Amino acid sequence: LMAPTVQKILEVKADWQITPDGAVSVKMQVERDLEFPMLPRFGLRLFLDKEFTDVTYSGIGPAESYVDKRQAGYHGVFQTTVEEMHEDYLRPQENGSHTDCDYVKLSNKDQSIYAVSDLTFSFNASVYTQEELTNKAHSYELENCGSTVLCLDYAQNGIGSNSCGPKLLPRFESPAKIDFVCKLLPYSGEFEF
Repeated sequence: LMAPTVQKILEVKADWQITPDGAVSVKMQVERDLEFPMLPRFGLRLFLDKEFTDVTYSGIGPAESYVDKRQAGYHGVFQTTVEEMHEDYLRPQENGSHTDCDYVKLSNKDQSIYAVSDLTFSFNASVYTQEELTNKAHSYELENCGSTVLCLDYAQNGIGSNSCGPKLLPRFESPAKIDFVCKLLPYSGEFEF
């Protein structure tokens, strides 16, 4: 509940379903109040056991990719690790995203969790939280959070920011209306698409 004098940023209608096989489906219809600036990203952030270190995904890779930074990549199925996804920039910042994904699988030696959607999404997996990346001035100061942080984003702004290059083009901004659909599937063994 919020005070009646606080203006809402978002109107969210969310439908969560959990099925007996452990799958979790989410459907969200979101509308941003246009009086507020665009959102930098919108999606889910999950904290998984730190043993979920192996990553397989179908999307733009093998290097990091964003909606406005994907020319060096191509669409395919890629395998990597959470550690290998980290881009060690001089100043810590958001990194390691992959866009235009159909699915991502994170695994440990015994289990996997799949995130799938009929609509493409972006994801990143890291041992650092977004707060840690934002608050530290140097990469050597970063502290592992003790979990694998998995972000599943319906939308994430492009990286063009006008700080050292052109202003972000409107087509690379997060939209004001969002229809986010995602399904999480826990699995022991291999899953066939």
